[in-house]
Amino acid sequence: MGCDFWIDTEEDAPSVVTRMTGVQPSWATTKGEIFRTRPHNAIPGKVIPGKFFKQNLWELSGTAYFEKDDHLIPFKSIDMLEMIEKQKSSFQKIFRNYKYKCLLHFCYTNRHKLQFRIPPELWKRIAPYGLLVDFDLYLLSKSKKNNINRIKTGTEMGCTLYIETGKNDPVIVTEMTGVSPTRIKRKGYPDIPYTELGTHPVFDEKNVWFYDTFDNRKASKYFDLVYQSTEILDLVESRLESFRKVFRRFKNSGLILHCSMGHYNFQFRIRPDMWQRIAKLNIPVDFYLYYISTPYFDD
Repeated sequence: MGCDFWIDTEEDAPSVVTRMTGVQPSWATTKGEIFRTRPHNAIPGKVIPGKFFKQNLWELSGTAYFEKDDHLIPFKSIDMLEMIEKQKSSFQKIFRNYKYKCLLHFCYTNRHKLQFRIPPELWKRIAPYGLLVDFDLYLLSKSKKNNINRIKTGTEMGCTLYIETGKNDPVIVTEMTGVSPTRIKRKGYPDIPYTELGTHPVFDEKNVWFYDTFDNRKASKYFDLVYQSTEILDLVESRLESFRKVFRRFKNSGLILHCSMGHYNFQFRIRPDMWQRIAKLNIPVDFYLYYISTPYFDD
């Protein structure tokens, strides 16, 4: 896993970024040049006659790490952020000049479930720069069907706002905000879904207030996963001061974005407008991503 940083310099040569910052790119392309593949280790890039680069691009590749903990995925951008902060004034000028600049997080995994959190501190740190933040996640499988495009597969994705109310009954959130939950959990009460699955009752261990949204759509819309939070963000912003009081009082609060997918390559993007909206709330966002086998392609 790791993080790359790229800037589309539009009609300017990529060398403009190098000249303004003093940072040498790992890779740069110039619009109209003959296409060449990237060099890899000792293998030189290969020129492909008749094909040409379509954009001016400056890119810096981060260090790739072999990690077992997928919770570290969003933190691989820290090195890039430190570099930007050292040359803050230069990069801010560049960011004002060019619309498309991106932190691209990547991860290759053989696990069928990925979970990671973006904490409030990271939302606040990136928000001022107006960057696109992409996640490009690959499932490595022993199956020979790895390269099949599973675009036919449907999915379920959605967003949950949760607020743990400690010793207080979850209804206190409704009293403070005027918003009714989609469900609640009360400490010591049976957890109905889990109890129905087994022979012994399962009891909730916490008081929690939930507001859930769900959406069923095709895999081509994975890229907009984070926009599943729009309905909840609109709701919170309509009662912003009330929810801020709730978040200050009950620290274990946050958003969960979840998606079940049948795609080996899973990509999603957080655009600057959404990054800034979430940063203002000062709450973490957890990502729960699940790979599922499908009737189209069984492993």
